[in-house]
Amino acid sequence: MSKPTIPKAPSGLGARGTRFWRSTLAEFDLSDAEREILAEACRTLDDLDRLAGMVAEHGSMVTGSQGQPVLNPALTEARGQRLALHRLVAALQLPDADDAPIPTAVQMRGKRANQARWRGHTKGA
Repeated sequence: MSKPTIPKAPSGLGARGTRFWRSTLAEFDLSDAEREILAEACRTLDDLDRLAGMVAEHGSMVTGSQGQPVLNPALTEARGQRLALHRLVAALQLPDADDAPIPTAVQMRGKRANQARWRGHTKGA
């Protein structure tokens, strides 16, 4: 039995995005729509690498328009990109090592709310 062919990575992907593309498709058989989501997740990983490079080069604080020290905007953008990456990966509903899909942010908030709601309740009380 031959190994399934992994579709070619979208053009323009960097090293990290290409690795994620290949490793994901080596493990999972995705539909065309899911591959589009995967491509965006791969691009987001590459964007995060570029943003990390900017922070490494310029530091976490940069000079603002009035000469004052301000938080490097790359850090703020990276936070947004991480949220986008989480949403993209969750949208793929790829199972984790325990065969459970990665939860969405809404599912995680709901779980925490339920845990808080039931904290302190004991059996037989």
